[in-house]
Amino acid sequence: MTKEEILQKSRGENAGRDTFDVEVQKTAARVAYFSSFGLCILVSAINWIFEGKVSAQVWIVFFGMLSVAFFVKFFKMKKKHELFVALGYLAIFAALIAAYIFELRGRFGSAA
Repeated sequence: MTKEEILQKSRGENAGRDTFDVEVQKTAARVAYFSSFGLCILVSAINWIFEGKVSAQVWIVFFGMLSVAFFVKFFKMKKKHELFVALGYLAIFAALIAAYIFELRGRFGSAA
């Protein structure tokens, strides 16, 4: 195999994306996950200080985002681990949705 053939094969496998670009995207996604987790903690702390309770809304968004990300990884990579993690995050997401609905029903039920 000549040098040109190796380069051509590599270009085909990378589909026009170079390694640096892929690494930057992975780093950006990792930073986004951790910073969104930190923001959820910050918003929850502020809510706790001023209202005396933690609101489920920010955690619904966070776990919804994580479940979607891991489902996408599962469908692209076909790894069972990604599916199990996605299902775990989906279960937490569903529990938070249920808790939020119960909270809203209790709040609106007592006001009516």
